[in-house]
Parts: sequence; structure tokens; C-alpha cells
Amino acid sequence: KPLYSQLLLISIFFTFIILLLGFLDYKTGKDLKSQIVSMGVLGTFVGIFIGLQAFDPNNITNSVNEILVGLKTAFLTSIVGMSVSTILSITQTFSSKIDNE
Repeated sequence: KPLYSQLLLISIFFTFIILLLGFLDYKTGKDLKSQIVSMGVLGTFVGIFIGLQAFDPNNITNSVNEILVGLKTAFLTSIVGMSVSTILSITQTFSSKIDNE
């Protein structure tokens, strides 16, 4: 399935970028959490867009699967982006509280 392979590569790409930004945020102390969430949202829009490209209004029954594959990719990148950002926020909050004590 070429669409599935394409979406898998896109999902891997966005997940890699999100994890890289998370690592850089953690190691450098630069606040990259908004960029992390933005990459997740961008991945969402790309996944939806690609899923909709395979949609055929003349063959709705067979097109639904393609849209759902796109949505899986779309929401995965948002979940990863929001999760990494949240974990960094919590980690940095607890680190600063420990340092202040």
C-alpha cells in the first residue's frame, strides 16, 4: 500500500523531529516546547491532507479506509508532540523546584 508507506515515513519523520527538539530543549535549556507542539500540529495537518488526497467522492465506501489511515498518522504526531512538551514542562518544573530548595 503506497499511501500507508508514505504516511508511515511522514509519521516517523515528524516523530524524529519532535524527539530531537525535545532532546535539544532538555540539553540546552532553550524553551522549544511551542515548536514541539507546532511540529505535532503540522504533522496532523499533513496526515489529514494526504488522507484526503486519496479520497474519491465517487467511491466513498473504499475511500474511508484511506482517510482513516491518514487520521491515524495525523493524530499520532499531535499526541507525540503534546506528550513530549508536557513531559519537558513537568520535568523542568520539578527540576527548578528542587534547585530552589
